[in-house]
Amino acid sequence: MSRFKELRKNEFQKFLINFTRPNSLKYRKNKWIGLTREGKPFTVHVKHGSSRKFPPPLIEAVSKNLGVSLNEFNKWYNNK
Repeated sequence: MSRFKELRKNEFQKFLINFTRPNSLKYRKNKWIGLTREGKPFTVHVKHGSSRKFPPPLIEAVSKNLGVSLNEFNKWYNNK
């Protein structure tokens, strides 16, 4: 069971903005495209017409790819 929290669409966008390189995040054709804090490219595919909530396992996988620890995530989540 994931200890990451479920995020709504606007929270997920804020999460990505907070943990990526400044001004690198773009949303195109149902995909979030950007650079990690280390400068590596990443893509998050979003199903067309999907719900407005992102489940904890997805948040955990994205966090891992972005190099965000559970502690960093919880600190951001509690102070957003």
